Amino acid sequence: MATVDIPHPILYSTMTVVAYNINKQFYGDCHYMWCTPYFGSDFDSPHFTVPPSSSPLEIYNTLQKEIEGGDLHATKIKLNRLGIRKGAEQMEKIGRITAAAKQEIFAISKHTPVQQFKPLLCIISKIEASSFFKKVDVRAKANPLSHEYILADLPQSAFDVIRIGK
Repeated sequence: MATVDIPHPILYSTMTVVAYNINKQFYGDCHYMWCTPYFGSDFDSPHFTVPPSSSPLEIYNTLQKEIEGGDLHATKIKLNRLGIRKGAEQMEKIGRITAAAKQEIFAISKHTPVQQFKPLLCIISKIEASSFFKKVDVRAKANPLSHEYILADLPQSAFDVIRIGK
């Protein structure tokens, strides 16, 4: 599905403060994000949107709870640390960063305190996203029926970042 086929004008994603700042510092303020045209999951609807693990609202709330609870076994934060490292490996592989930059990103992902993994909600215009759109293989989706998309190298100027509540 191309972005023109997405019926909603807005896409949503959640990222952490540390991931946002790594993107700014090391990747020229360009961002890689999974997104969906649905802010939350509507389990009562017969129209399947996204499961909780892909819902920007659920991801946001889970990260917030892990930080507030001081959870040393926090799954979402561990996954974010891993995702940051995987992203750095990919960026080195394609020549966007040096091996030294990759090692610095690895160190940042390892040593950054939990509080820096605060969630940020990204509000993305479908029009702004259209040239950065990549299709998600059905095997990579959280659910084969979910509406999930990848935006690669999206400039920060193409989306707004907000915090919910605290």
